[in-house]
Amino acid sequence: MSIRLRLALWYTAVLAVTLIAFSSLLYFLMVQHLIGERDESIASRARHIAGSVNVVAAESDVVQRIELPPIDVFESPGVFVQVVQRDGVVVAHSDSLGGQDLPGDERAFAVARTGYGAIYTTTVGATRMRIYVQPILVEQRPVAFVQVGRSYAEAYALLGRLRLGLVGFGVVSLLLAGGIARAVAGRALKPIATITSTARAITLSKGFSRRFKDSGSRDELGRLGITFNEMLASLEEAYTTQQRFVADASHELRAPLAAVQANLELLYRQGDNLPGEERRALVKAASNEANRMARLVADLLSLARADAGQRLEKRKVEVDRLLVEVYGEVRELAKGIKLTICEIDQVSLLADPDRLKQLLLILVDNASRYTPTGGNVRLSLRKDDMAATLEVADDGIGISAQDLPHIFERFYRVDKARARDAGGTGLGLAIAKWIVEQHGGDVAVESTLGKGSTFTVRLPLQGSSFQF
Repeated sequence: MSIRLRLALWYTAVLAVTLIAFSSLLYFLMVQHLIGERDESIASRARHIAGSVNVVAAESDVVQRIELPPIDVFESPGVFVQVVQRDGVVVAHSDSLGGQDLPGDERAFAVARTGYGAIYTTTVGATRMRIYVQPILVEQRPVAFVQVGRSYAEAYALLGRLRLGLVGFGVVSLLLAGGIARAVAGRALKPIATITSTARAITLSKGFSRRFKDSGSRDELGRLGITFNEMLASLEEAYTTQQRFVADASHELRAPLAAVQANLELLYRQGDNLPGEERRALVKAASNEANRMARLVADLLSLARADAGQRLEKRKVEVDRLLVEVYGEVRELAKGIKLTICEIDQVSLLADPDRLKQLLLILVDNASRYTPTGGNVRLSLRKDDMAATLEVADDGIGISAQDLPHIFERFYRVDKARARDAGGTGLGLAIAKWIVEQHGGDVAVESTLGKGSTFTVRLPLQGSSFQF
């Protein structure tokens, strides 16, 4: 069963319950009004007649003589009056009875003999009526009874028409409400049908560029459409990034694999005929390419773990000591480049020491690669009330303004040929940015082409937060 049909049935069921409750209450009130008003009318008339009767004499339970007023005075259309002695003999009755007697009721008369009035329902001929019995009391003893009957055919006919009208109105209302509810539900669920068809088309075509047409509505379904479009944009970006990432990774791996394959094939075919020095050069070249592939695979693994939401294991780290450690390691490898620590404050913060060291090595190594021989790479570490600021500055080749926004993208290189020759993988700065973000910080770069670059990392101190 479709949601549209279920909603329509639910709406109709709720309306049905409401109509039944309303109709029942209305019918009950009408019964109380019509029947109760007529019952009170004949009871009042019976008490009035009983009060107008004059009993001349009474001995024990035998009535000697009862003087009655003209009964027909109390007569009105549809109303019948009858006076009955205690022994059941009819003393008088209205002309409207036409010679007939009003039937009695044992239970009603039993109540009347106790001195109280009673009412009952009976049928006279083909007419259904209600009869009220009022005792005539002498010294608190009933000596006769007044019966006042009234035909309720008109009231019951009115109630019958009311029942028929309520049932007819209810049926028509339910049919109309069911049709309207189904149409409204269909219209309301139309965006979901559109989203479903769009999602099916995307699944079949993998075309994440498709979008759900904005209906302009800002209700729940309208917001669902907007969220769906945002999700599609995110999926399109992720899919495009994945395709580009796979293509770039394949391209980066293809070059070293081709070099290793070529060197090994040359050694296999002509190794015995090559001088020892050339053989060593071929082996060294293959080893260098294998090392570069190993670094690339390690970087890819780091990024894959980052994309999978890897959590860092943080503990208290003395960043100044970590910086000095990195400085000692890199200074020996930075041939022809002057590496100096210009400023260093004592800084302790909650961090992953291995990842923080990896961040420092990436930034210092990146600065060293693009700084010519004789150039300078300057390190500094400062602390304020909110954050620790790490700067790695160089006076190297710099970065152009058009490349600056893209340097933290995966496999992006300012100079692809030179970067590959220098042994870079094009993933270092992307990994660095991920490490900084995992520590709640931010990284920025300022650069002037031909004059150098400055990378600035701000990491919040424990318990602090800031916006870079």
